[in-house]
Amino acid sequence: MMESTEVVATEINNLIAHTQTMTLATLDSAGLPEASIAPFIHDMATRQFYTAVSGLSSHTAHLAAKKPTGILFIADEQGAPQVLARKRVSYTCDVHEIFRETEICHILYEQFKAKFGGIMELLFQLPDFRLFAFDPLSGRYIAGFGKAYTLKGDSIAPIGPDDIRKSAGN
Repeated sequence: MMESTEVVATEINNLIAHTQTMTLATLDSAGLPEASIAPFIHDMATRQFYTAVSGLSSHTAHLAAKKPTGILFIADEQGAPQVLARKRVSYTCDVHEIFRETEICHILYEQFKAKFGGIMELLFQLPDFRLFAFDPLSGRYIAGFGKAYTLKGDSIAPIGPDDIRKSAGN
């Protein structure tokens, strides 16, 4: 049975709020995919996500190229009643860099420190550390077997078997 939109939105927000890192799906200059993880903070009002990453990581160059990027938040395996049906939400995002000497950078720095503690103070002192913003374009929430939803802006719509056949080109 599909849940109400409010219940689904609350589940998504809870999953994101109880996750420390997001999985990044980036593309290199040749279009080859790379998966990695990064710390994040989330601004529920603007729906944007932010990460602080090292310039030494290959995903940083991919993000700086401003190519669409996938992000994924997934429930921990340890607490999952069925590991294959873990709750997860993914988004395809536009990405842009937030430069160090901007007001938003200082605000985000304080938020990263509040979420992750003193390690962020050390990391932000490193000259190669960079901030990026992710603006979700569309997404998908999987709440378990047979419970999937498409996400776009404020819209949350259940995905049924007919939707899957259409997207597969059948």
